[in-house]
Amino acid sequence: MMAPCLLAAETITPNTADVSPRIVGGTDANPADWKFYTQIVNRNSNRSFCGASYIGNGFVLTAAHCVDTDAPNHIAVKIGGTRYNGTDGTRLDVSQIYIHPNFNTTNLANDIALLKLTSAPAGLTAVDIASGSLYQYASDGDFLTVAGLGRTAEGGSSPTVLQEVDVPLVSDAECRLAGGNYTSIGGVSFCAGLPQGGIDSCQGDSGGPIVINRGGNVTQLGIVSWGIGCARPGKYGVYSDIAALKTFVDDIVVGGSDKVHVAFDENTVLSDFIVGEPKQHSFSVQNAGFSPFTVDRLSVSGAGVATPPVIAKDTCSNTTLQGNESCLVAIEFGASEVGTATATMTFEVDKTTTVYKATVSATANPTSGYCSTDWKEDTVYLPKDTATWGGKLWKAKWWTQGEHPSTSGPWGPWEEIGVADCGVTTPVEPPVQPPVEPPVEPPVEPEPPTTGDSYVAGTQYVAGDTVVNNNDIYECKPWPYNLWCGAAPSAYEPGVGTNWQDAWIKR
Repeated sequence: MMAPCLLAAETITPNTADVSPRIVGGTDANPADWKFYTQIVNRNSNRSFCGASYIGNGFVLTAAHCVDTDAPNHIAVKIGGTRYNGTDGTRLDVSQIYIHPNFNTTNLANDIALLKLTSAPAGLTAVDIASGSLYQYASDGDFLTVAGLGRTAEGGSSPTVLQEVDVPLVSDAECRLAGGNYTSIGGVSFCAGLPQGGIDSCQGDSGGPIVINRGGNVTQLGIVSWGIGCARPGKYGVYSDIAALKTFVDDIVVGGSDKVHVAFDENTVLSDFIVGEPKQHSFSVQNAGFSPFTVDRLSVSGAGVATPPVIAKDTCSNTTLQGNESCLVAIEFGASEVGTATATMTFEVDKTTTVYKATVSATANPTSGYCSTDWKEDTVYLPKDTATWGGKLWKAKWWTQGEHPSTSGPWGPWEEIGVADCGVTTPVEPPVQPPVEPPVEPPVEPEPPTTGDSYVAGTQYVAGDTVVNNNDIYECKPWPYNLWCGAAPSAYEPGVGTNWQDAWIKR
């Protein structure tokens, strides 16, 4: 897997002539080095769709985006299996899926999940995982090893056996210079790879381990999360930082069946609304641990200019939540005047003495003089789209939905670019026109579509872009699938082959 020359204290610059377009740029792995490597498969299949690692005590570690839409009885794992679509390894079923409660499907932050197996297997090798800090194990430039059964080239085919490749750790500052979604790197993620590209993890490697070998002691530092394309120059592989996310693992694995883990959003900023109009929101409470608990003593209150909130739906009060179950409380409130309206839900659970509080806030605008372009939480904003909030004009740096400008931060998707000056606008009802029967037109022959430009391989399309290819219209999928819309060579050409469906929607 890794020779002793890959100690944490050493930094090695590889010969770029040795880089070939194979994990990408890797070699066949030695199965003896990867006994903990785990494949995630569909319940009735041997073909893996994500990687993972066995960490002992009947638990498998993987990426949240690999399993966030799956049920435990839909998947299985193969521990120690190193052949693609093979029958090797120890196959086990999954009884519970634990997704990090703050997993963000928009930017893949906190991209980590645990799979509890139906039984704790004996005699299998588990990998040690990092704790404390990533930099207790490696320095920038040190080589880490990543393994997987994903594609061996961007848009390419899967290998026959497990592949591995050594990639250097990249500083957060350097990685952020790649721009776009890379500007949010740090905290719970890190990058690895070469500036000139050529070596990387790829599609199908998601969820798999990236490890370091220090004098024969192997420690898993990260989980394959995402990247733009595979092995492209200046586009590094991104990995979930296990040390930074270790509390989540410990709460479930070490905490045992008595550990209570209540997951909910503590503070949420909603889109602006108009005085006199109702504002709706649904609070969600999730049991992200093992032990069941009952929600009780639940109440809602208003603050600021908010009118008293009314509970429209409540599936939480006096409800017992089993592991991974959730409930919701839908509320409605208004504003008595212009200003900030705040609503707070307070609740307790029977297993703790903690009083939990979840708060939402929204700015109430006057019925005239407000900006019709105010930020809206359900709107998809593409790069360079603008929105107004708090009297300021904001520009989207990349695809985003639901992330408020005030909480974006310096590495978030929004950039303040000026002052919002909308003037006074008074909504005007459109005149009511009498219905007109459409004329009966003779049938005409269909013409080729004209919406969108012709597809050009290698162009960096973004989510929502439309193109025309072979007389059909295609739309680039939302994040993270839009990362593949601009693949070159054109392995994802719309409507050609099978890979295109990973990136495009036919309209």
